[in-house]
Amino acid sequence: MKPTILRVGLTGNIAVGKSTVARWMASFGCHVLDADILGHQCLEPNETTYDRVVDAFGPSVLQEDGTIDRSLLGARVFSDDDNRAKLEAIIHPAIRTKEQLQVDQIERRSGPGIVVTEAALLYETGSVDRYQRIVVVTALEDLCLKRLLDRGLSTNEAYDRMATQMAQAEKSTLADYVIDNSGDRKATREATQVVCEQLQLDLAEWMAGNRLRST
Repeated sequence: MKPTILRVGLTGNIAVGKSTVARWMASFGCHVLDADILGHQCLEPNETTYDRVVDAFGPSVLQEDGTIDRSLLGARVFSDDDNRAKLEAIIHPAIRTKEQLQVDQIERRSGPGIVVTEAALLYETGSVDRYQRIVVVTALEDLCLKRLLDRGLSTNEAYDRMATQMAQAEKSTLADYVIDNSGDRKATREATQVVCEQLQLDLAEWMAGNRLRST
């Protein structure tokens, strides 16, 4: 059976503007999934991963209503490599399962198309092999820092989160397409449109059974 879905990983370091690019990709006809949302679902009380996270990190991560305090949990894992690895080992396989289920639903419902998964840690977690194409969003480091501070993080928290990720230059070298989000929104949107047009050509090649060219 020939493939009808081109799977695309949309990644980039924290605060580069991945979500903005993802929204524009959706406006250009791509189906977009958000790994963060899938990860939040994995922390809900009705999920098996909820119990595993509470067992691993203790009841101190719970709020009064019994839900996991994502901010508190995030602070603990971003400042500790062992804690981060522990959480990722629980959550990431569950995210991949949920993602695949949604891809299958899109294929059944909509037929041929491009499914983009927005995820920050594709390279860091060795997850790129699930995708036919990888798009990396970049932005100047100083701009990323400013965006994190504007979100209410302290300088130390911002640097801790930035330090957990692979260098932007390395990701850009490995990517199939790179979108620079350091400039104005109009330029970034136009760059996103160009990438989506290229992905449509990639989809046609993929559906024809041809090997995708190196970019």
